[in-house]
Formats: sequence, C-alpha cells, structure tokens
Amino acid sequence: MQDLRPRPVLIAEHMLWGLRHPLRAFLWALLALFAIRPALDGTPYLYVVDALFVVLVVAALRALVESRTLFVAALAVVALTVASRIAGDVKALHGIASASAGPSALLVGLLLGFLFWHVIRAPRVTYDVILSAITVYVLIGVFWGFVYLLLHDASPGAFALDPSQGSAEVQLRYFSLMTLTTVGYGDIVPKSGEARALATIESLLGQIYLTAIVARLVGISIAIPMPGGEARGPLNRPVDAPDADADGR
Repeated sequence: MQDLRPRPVLIAEHMLWGLRHPLRAFLWALLALFAIRPALDGTPYLYVVDALFVVLVVAALRALVESRTLFVAALAVVALTVASRIAGDVKALHGIASASAGPSALLVGLLLGFLFWHVIRAPRVTYDVILSAITVYVLIGVFWGFVYLLLHDASPGAFALDPSQGSAEVQLRYFSLMTLTTVGYGDIVPKSGEARALATIESLLGQIYLTAIVARLVGISIAIPMPGGEARGPLNRPVDAPDADADGR
C-alpha cells in the first residue's frame, strides 16, 4: 500500500531512524554513497548528500566514542576534513590531492579504529555487531583508497589512470575496493614498487579480515543462539561447547 504522507515527513522519519541507529544507518549510507555520488557529481545535490553523510558520521562517532575528550578530538578531525574538501572544491588547493586526502584518511582511520574496537569488545554478537564488522571491511577499502591517493600525489606515475574516467580519488577508491575484494579487473594497474606493495598488503588484509573476524562472528551467532536473535561470546574468547555436569554427562 502506498504511503500517502508528505515527502518531508517521510524524509524526517528516515533521518530520525538513522540517528536512533547510527551504526546501521552509516553502513547503508556508505553503500548508497558509492552508488549515487558519481551521478550527482557537479550538481548542488551533491553538497546536500555530503552534508547528510557528515551528520551520520558524527552520530556514529557519538555512538562509538565514550570519552568526551576523544569525541571532541574526532569532531575536530571531521571539521578539518570538511574544510579541506570544501577548499579543494573551490579550487583553492587545486592540484594538491593530499590537501584533502590526508585529513580524509585520518578521519576514516579513526572510524576504523573505533568501529573495530566496538566489534572486538562487544559482550554479545548481535546484528549491530555483525553490521559494524562489515562496515569495518568497507572502510578498509575507503582508507586504502586515500592512501593510494597520497601516493599518487607524491608519485604521479604510481598508477596507470585514465583521466576520462573521473578524478584520481574516484578511480583509486574503485581500485582499492576491487583490490580488497580480490576482483582485480585490470583496468587500473599499479606501476611503481610502492603501489604494488600497498596493493598486496590490502588484498591480504581483506582476506584475513573476512576469514578471521567476519566469518567467526557469523559462526558464533549461529552456534550459540540466544532469545531475541543474539549470541553469546566475545570475539576474543573461544566458543566452548556447553558445560558438562559434574558427572561428565
């Protein structure tokens, strides 16, 4: 049945849901951003989408960071990242990719660290914990994309890029995600030794993370179900079989 409520009401409800479930909303928004951002490039709507995403980033940080001091420091990194990207958009720092890549890599690295700590310290394996682990995996690809961008800025011949296919940031993020998932279409090739080394580390890290972290979390959630769909057992403790009684039965 079609919802006949006004569109602003529906948008407000979705935003409120995102603020109530910031970690879930952050993952879905991150995936959606990959899909719609290229289509919005060069339009005013891009700034609206980016602004909403920044709100979700702040909400996710607020949910993850317990220390007020750390949260304020994380907000400072968010502000620095936003300022550097705006400066790049208005051509104030034209031609210097690292002007925004550095702060962006720092922000993504902070999110990675806080999310991974949230995952490994969770007392139970819940739906949110598994989604957080998946978010970490996606953010690894985003982080490595900014690392590649920094390398490209320092050594422009490090990657074989096609200028007609978009900005270096877009192409190297795509290359990073293809490397992380070991798809490797071959349309973008690392040319320098440093680029090959980074690509090798990323591909290994992606596979190790999937098998050692995500697969274990899903296994725990299946092996030891709890009422409400949760599962016992933190990530850093083996999943033991049910205890036998005193007679060993």
